[in-house]
Amino acid sequence: MIRDTDKKDKEAEVKTETNNEAKLRDNLRRLFTVVANSFDDIYQSMNSERIIELQFSKVCEKAERLFKVDQEIEEIINFTDEEYDTQWNRTGTDLLK
Repeated sequence: MIRDTDKKDKEAEVKTETNNEAKLRDNLRRLFTVVANSFDDIYQSMNSERIIELQFSKVCEKAERLFKVDQEIEEIINFTDEEYDTQWNRTGTDLLK
């Protein structure tokens, strides 16, 4: 009888430990999932910020190129105006002679 009760007590103790370990594993699994999801959220946030920064830098580069082209066009227009004025003055004075 004593052995049966000892055996039942040990079985109950083993079941309790097994249940506790299972609960612990479940809790650890949940915690790991929460942390993994948080990490994914942080990574996606950082990735989207990086994408925004890349797009912004591309827009800035395009704006700088357009500004440079605009300056070059303005220089060409100014040069041709000066050249035209110079030629007109020459031809005008040549005609007066």
